[in-house]
Amino acid sequence: MKLVHKDFHFVFHFKENTRSLLVIEQPRIFLRLVSELTASDCEEESGFVLSENDEVLKKKDKLACIVNPLAISLNERKLLSKLGELLKKEILSTELLVEGNRIISDLESYVINIVQGMEWGLVYSDKMDIQSLLKLAEIRFDDMHESLVEKILDYMKVSCELLDVKCFVFVHLLSYLTEYEVEKFYEYVHYQKICVLLVENRQPDMVKKYSETIIIDKDSCEIHLDV
Repeated sequence: MKLVHKDFHFVFHFKENTRSLLVIEQPRIFLRLVSELTASDCEEESGFVLSENDEVLKKKDKLACIVNPLAISLNERKLLSKLGELLKKEILSTELLVEGNRIISDLESYVINIVQGMEWGLVYSDKMDIQSLLKLAEIRFDDMHESLVEKILDYMKVSCELLDVKCFVFVHLLSYLTEYEVEKFYEYVHYQKICVLLVENRQPDMVKKYSETIIIDKDSCEIHLDV
């Protein structure tokens, strides 16, 4: 996996067990690059290129940029939509389908009894199916976590498994986590072989722990830091 930018020389290779860090001290460049990372709807205007084995990947599908980790949710629309598809597929391919059809039939009979018991002319949807049943149940992920780092790791796990996200970019993540939580974060990332890039606007105290570090200083000079 490799991430580059057409206007800069840096190349992040995301090799196994590496820690990749991009420090952008120049405010205008920081704003520009973070905006490009988050603007998934304007991919052709972004200078970033994500590739794997020399094949260019669609950034909007394979890269997730998290600017505010406090705002992430396992129950965002894309994840819930994919979860619904998988649940429906599971039901249709197992004995759960028979039970589901019985429940739908009972529900339709229940609705008919309600409508017929009223003195007004009422209509109802007669297109109940497994999808309707799942929507009625409002199945979603348990989004309660004891710590922020656990929520982040769960979000990454679900995003990888359901959406096939290949690379995560976190902006100012080090401002939210303790040193212990950072180590826990990387322990999981390395075990799962997930590609991660941290973007900061200043060098962190623990910069020596990052084996792949690029600094764009206040004079817009690009520095490759050897650790």
